[in-house]
Amino acid sequence: MASAVASFVLGPSPADPIDDKAVFIAMFSPTELKAVFKEVFASTTGKGVDRLNGFQFSKTAEISLTLASTKCIEGHYRFSPFLELLKTKGRDKTPRLISIPTVRDRIVLHQLNRFLAAVYPDRVPKNVASTYVRSISADLKTKSPTDTWICSTDIKTFYDSIQRDRLLTVLGKRVTSLNALKLIGHALETPTVPKNTRRAKHKDFRTSLGVPQGLAISNILASIYMQDVDDAMRTMGVAYYRYVDDVLMYGDHDSIQKAYRSLRVRLNRRGLGLHPVGSGKSNLQPLAIPFGYLGYIFDWPLISVRDTTTERLLQSIAAKFSDYTHNKARRLERFKYLTPDRLRDIFLLELNERITGAISQKKRYGWIAYFNQISDLKLLWRLDKAIEDMFKRLPDFGGKAPANLKRLQRAYFEMKFNPDGGYVRNYDKITSRVEMLAFLTERGRVGPEEALTDEQIKDRYEKYLYHVLAAMHKDEGLVYG
Repeated sequence: MASAVASFVLGPSPADPIDDKAVFIAMFSPTELKAVFKEVFASTTGKGVDRLNGFQFSKTAEISLTLASTKCIEGHYRFSPFLELLKTKGRDKTPRLISIPTVRDRIVLHQLNRFLAAVYPDRVPKNVASTYVRSISADLKTKSPTDTWICSTDIKTFYDSIQRDRLLTVLGKRVTSLNALKLIGHALETPTVPKNTRRAKHKDFRTSLGVPQGLAISNILASIYMQDVDDAMRTMGVAYYRYVDDVLMYGDHDSIQKAYRSLRVRLNRRGLGLHPVGSGKSNLQPLAIPFGYLGYIFDWPLISVRDTTTERLLQSIAAKFSDYTHNKARRLERFKYLTPDRLRDIFLLELNERITGAISQKKRYGWIAYFNQISDLKLLWRLDKAIEDMFKRLPDFGGKAPANLKRLQRAYFEMKFNPDGGYVRNYDKITSRVEMLAFLTERGRVGPEEALTDEQIKDRYEKYLYHVLAAMHKDEGLVYG
């Protein structure tokens, strides 16, 4: 990435306004867009409405990104409709609507996110949910369980209810580049359409409210929109935490009552609302009564995990067992170089990694990585026992768990205190093509007769890694939603 752009991002503090017009032009130059594609999106397997992945887009990337640069800088760029992806949140719950951009649009949105981070370094979402829990649990240990009152609540239909005009007005107080504001506005207005929707029907999916979920700019725009609310609530004399739409406050009884009313009023002014107290979504209660936040359960002094969340983990692991059983014959037929013993070994390797989680680009992935603040270690023993019992239905393993099956109990301590000890897979240590090829061979992803180029090895490795981490991501932070 060009050093000039890096200096814009890393240099000024919020007190030192930057020349955002110059930053915008620099970030959207043809050179920068092409560099981002090569470094970040060339191997992406995700497809938007144009049905092109990174490799397919590369054939026209030079011309397409040069044209995109001109249109962004001149204020004429238009996004293709985003592709609809519905993520279920459970029975009787409305699914979450995720917007999938084309590769070209993902590059533009990636740069737009970097631009906003340069202009709003104070609003870049820095914390993952588990770091909030670490801070909360440490602080609550010093509080009286009877004198401390808790307010746990969440903002109704948060992303979908953000007022776009108000958001653009807020942005306009710091962003002076009109073409940057136009680009943001067009991203907000772009419809999200179901697969195979005819062009003439695209306009039927336009909305007047909300920030599309799943875009590179979604989180920082929501953070900017909530800045005044967050700043005001931190002056209310209570502890205040907000992670996306989940809010937790605690303090003395009267202060918490006042803070809840204040938050409700401030949100109403911005088109947002809280679930009413007693609805199951908003609770005002003493610390002595168990409460939930971000998938955790605080039954003071014990910190555990919601039953529904642990059940989802077991269901996802059970699905791996089912997939192994039902697709074994098909895989042996398709991949002639695999034997039943090799397939069994690969299953255990992938299962172990699902249990322990993994590290990639210095980020920790997986269920145990997300829930590393629990103190309910008996829960881990019960989960390990449940996974062991799943092997009773697998004749290939003699109806019992193998000795080298990994354990959540140990993974908890290794991920927390010894992440580089080797028990948890660290993908950052796989850097050379030789190491990538050895890894792919171990996982049965390369046949002995295949002669792959370095580029093909890298491409296959990155696709497999994406698949592995995506599965872990489903097990971790998103489970609380």
